[in-house]
Amino acid sequence: MKKIHFLIYLGILSLIWACSTEKNTMLSRAYHGTTAHYNGYFNANDLLEEAMKTFRENQKEDYYNVLPILQLPNEEEVKNMYSPIDTAISKCTKVIQRHAMPSMEKPASKKEEHNRWIDENWITIGIANFYRRDYDLAFKNFEYTKKFFSTDKSSYIAEMWMARTYMEQGKFTEANYAITNLEKAQKAMEDGDSKGSKGGKNSKSSKSKKKKNKKKQKEIPPFPKKLRYDLAITRALFAEKKKDSESEIKALTKALEYAKKSKDKARINYILGQLYENAGDRGKAAYHYDRVKKYNAGYEMSFNANLKNALNAGGEKVRKNLKKMLRDTKNAEFKDQIYYTLGKMDQIESNEDGAKANYTRSAFYSTSNNRQKGMAYEKLGDMSFAKKDYLSAQKYYDSCAKVIPETYPNYEGIQNKASKLQSLVNALEVAQYEDSVQRIAKLSPSDQLAFADGVIEKMKKDEEERKRQDAIRLAALQEIQNKKTSGGNGNKFYWNNEKAKNEGFEEFKKQWGQRANEDDWRRSDKVVFASFTDPSDSTASSDKPDPSSETTALDSLTPEMLVAKLPLSDSALQVSRDRMMNAYFDAGGIYDEQLSETALAEKQYRTMLGQDFEHNMKLLAAYQIYSLHNPEDPAAVEQKEYILINYPTSDYAGYLRDPDYFLKKKEREKLTQEAYLTDLDRYERGLYYPVIMKANGVIANEKDNPYRSKYILLKAMAQAKMTEDKKLILPTLDTLIALYPKTPEAEKALEMKKIILNGYSANEAIDFAKKSIYEYKEGEPMFVLIFLTEKINNVVAKTRVVDFNKEYYGKQRLSVTSKVFREDNVILVKQFKDEIEAASYVSFYKRTRNHLLDMQKMKILFISEKNLLTLFDTNKLDEYQLFFDENY
Repeated sequence: MKKIHFLIYLGILSLIWACSTEKNTMLSRAYHGTTAHYNGYFNANDLLEEAMKTFRENQKEDYYNVLPILQLPNEEEVKNMYSPIDTAISKCTKVIQRHAMPSMEKPASKKEEHNRWIDENWITIGIANFYRRDYDLAFKNFEYTKKFFSTDKSSYIAEMWMARTYMEQGKFTEANYAITNLEKAQKAMEDGDSKGSKGGKNSKSSKSKKKKNKKKQKEIPPFPKKLRYDLAITRALFAEKKKDSESEIKALTKALEYAKKSKDKARINYILGQLYENAGDRGKAAYHYDRVKKYNAGYEMSFNANLKNALNAGGEKVRKNLKKMLRDTKNAEFKDQIYYTLGKMDQIESNEDGAKANYTRSAFYSTSNNRQKGMAYEKLGDMSFAKKDYLSAQKYYDSCAKVIPETYPNYEGIQNKASKLQSLVNALEVAQYEDSVQRIAKLSPSDQLAFADGVIEKMKKDEEERKRQDAIRLAALQEIQNKKTSGGNGNKFYWNNEKAKNEGFEEFKKQWGQRANEDDWRRSDKVVFASFTDPSDSTASSDKPDPSSETTALDSLTPEMLVAKLPLSDSALQVSRDRMMNAYFDAGGIYDEQLSETALAEKQYRTMLGQDFEHNMKLLAAYQIYSLHNPEDPAAVEQKEYILINYPTSDYAGYLRDPDYFLKKKEREKLTQEAYLTDLDRYERGLYYPVIMKANGVIANEKDNPYRSKYILLKAMAQAKMTEDKKLILPTLDTLIALYPKTPEAEKALEMKKIILNGYSANEAIDFAKKSIYEYKEGEPMFVLIFLTEKINNVVAKTRVVDFNKEYYGKQRLSVTSKVFREDNVILVKQFKDEIEAASYVSFYKRTRNHLLDMQKMKILFISEKNLLTLFDTNKLDEYQLFFDENY
């Protein structure tokens, strides 16, 4: 009995000794190989595949752009995958430590590996680190595998992953070199197969070659056929990274030949469809989109492939299929995309009305997809812009700008279009509003009330229509919710969350409450006939109106309340006319300068000339029409005669008579300024009588002298120096106040008059020194002024500042204009919230040479709007510089 136990014990010891990692026996290789295969490689890959599967299922594919070939996690997304990835790495590491043959205790002295699954574990560790975005560590794993297992096919797998790692590190030269090496190996393998099939089995030369190359073939294994798909995908990834669509198409087409999995074939076909569509090959695009539905693509990809196929294939049959899809409840959340596709098909077929209707429906049904809503609005804006219907275009671009994310293609362009056209829309709406209320004001009181009563009735109908449209939208949203609740896949948790649903409903109300869905909402004059509401009044409207408060206000509205807003008095009528004429003039300038629409610009100016009342803006309108044409054109000749007859003493008439008029005027002004400075110097030297005599001459004979008000003040101050009875200068001060009210000189005269009338101490000198003409108010909005030197063209300067703002202050949407101050050009940047924001801009401007170059050193100040007007009125830059230094 003892002998039997001894033999069993001896057998177990022999078995354990046979399984040692240091013994290269069949039993040892079988044990350690099986353990390394299942405990390491198999389990680790299962963890990685499950982690990547979960990641892909939770990913929202962006079908608006070309899909990525591989879905890989970014820096944030990979954090949720750390646990399975680290577990996979740990499993493979333990396997290598415990089951490598011989062991890894002395890696430097290790020359070979007898466990056939150890190299796969090394590669799995590298892949796990690659997914973990630890590219340096991943590369070391792949590099070790390639070098140590150079006689195994795993060296090819390692080199392929090295190429992918190189790409993620931005090392494209190294990546291309590795891919090219692998492609050569693949070609050699394929050529070898081809030659082998042709040679005879008993060929002596063949046997001789095999014998000679036996050792070499052992060292360099043939390229594995199962790796052909992965290599083609790697080449496609390289082309994708380099944005080489042509090479990407070629590589993906090759990958499609080797693809085995249905989902891989579906994805490759979809991407090929996108690439061919972008290249303008609609036939091949339609072919690949159509192929997607033959594979396991998933509903969303199949749906988008159907839309893309419809767009590229076209035809009435396809259109009917899309309309059928609209009736399918499972497509409820995709109605916006279907209508958008129908709109694009209409555009391709030159059916503008159909396209407009379908794009409008697309925007209407976009209850949760802001990207799609923005695309529909952009298309509608582009269509209106192409037709030169800039008012409608602005409304659409503005709606688009409100919903699109910053990642939207052409985001900056849309924002700029919306902002650029906003000034035009504001001007036209003000002009048309004032024109309308003036026409209504001319009606009899009874007709005014009747008209107002009709307006209120229309407003109530519009409100009912708005509620009806909101109900339709709410029903559409509910349909989507019901579909998702019953359909159930990955979003069940959201739709079963009552709090999330309520928040979504509130967001829906905010979004759709921004603009009522009413007839002719694009008409710029609809605001007039809707409520007599002044479009320039910022308090009259809100981006997000409260529907309940609107209804309450509408119920309490009476015809008398509307009529009260009409310009019925002479003063109110004059204010309305001024606003209208200025608005038409601004609109004309925008049409001409920003949109190059001279015909539309001239239309605004002619509307000004056609008004049945006199107004000084007509002179400007006539000159603008003249400047839009060649001097010999009949239209220019007509306006020249109009100006010379009706405004013979104006500067414009002077210029039309003599092209050098403004140069000569500038010379005269310079002489006038020098004369005034001479008289001012005489006053300071005590030569009061000559000063009074000169002032009397200017006052009596030079009514157009720009310094006339200053001469009257100088005369009063000289008189005050020559008489003890200061009341004698009161007539001179009164003349100044009457002739030049609300000027700095008049303010000084009022101050002097107050001192004289209220008395003053005989022992106290009268200080007629005035306070600063500039005012400081904390927290005021600010503009920035950049004073240009003669060395730089103002157009070039403006472009540089625009580029500077676009790069560093793009979100603030600053506007840049050029102005003339004295004889110099200045750049005006507006506007900033307060002096702190403006000071920050100025400081950064002075430190940044990018885009600005030598402009960085030019004089730059910030200034409030009121002080800016004062500066341009008085030209007193030195005084403002002192004011600026003291306060800012």
